[in-house]
Amino acid sequence: MKTTLSMDHRHVPVCRVVRRGWGNPLDASFSRRHGNRRWNTAAFPALYCCCSERVARAVVRDLFRAVGVEMDEIQPEYQPQLADITWSGRVVDVSTPEGVTAAGLAGDYPRDVLGEQTREAAARWHSSGAEGVVCRSASMSRAGLVRWTGPHEAWSELVIFVDNAARKPELLRRREDEDWLG
Repeated sequence: MKTTLSMDHRHVPVCRVVRRGWGNPLDASFSRRHGNRRWNTAAFPALYCCCSERVARAVVRDLFRAVGVEMDEIQPEYQPQLADITWSGRVVDVSTPEGVTAAGLAGDYPRDVLGEQTREAAARWHSSGAEGVVCRSASMSRAGLVRWTGPHEAWSELVIFVDNAARKPELLRRREDEDWLG
């Protein structure tokens, strides 16, 4: 088994993109219903978050690009909304070059890394008690980012394994504005 690197994840808030009509932004059950999630399987829930508004914007733009729609074409209850969350814990590092290597992934991760690889790793880490993963954002990569330098908040995502989290995520606020979309 590969050795992994971990790090304390302490910055707040972290951002979660949800549908405006979604009742509870801290509900991770959606992650279990879809087998194509990058950092979990149907066996355990994961709360997918972004480390900054910049990353949240990239995630939304990536999703819109993938389905070929514009914001004004989406019914109001399905439009994206940002939830600010507070959470801290010890997570597997898949953001730094050393962390990516220790995780057994190619140095240019997330490019050309299959979801099957990350799901298998996540299942191992979850079963060993990891609280989550901080990783390079695939949406930022698809937007053209290739240099993963500086503070990770500018280009990373956080996935919280809610069943393992010593401290449960807490909702700070739901953003009613769309200013964060830039």
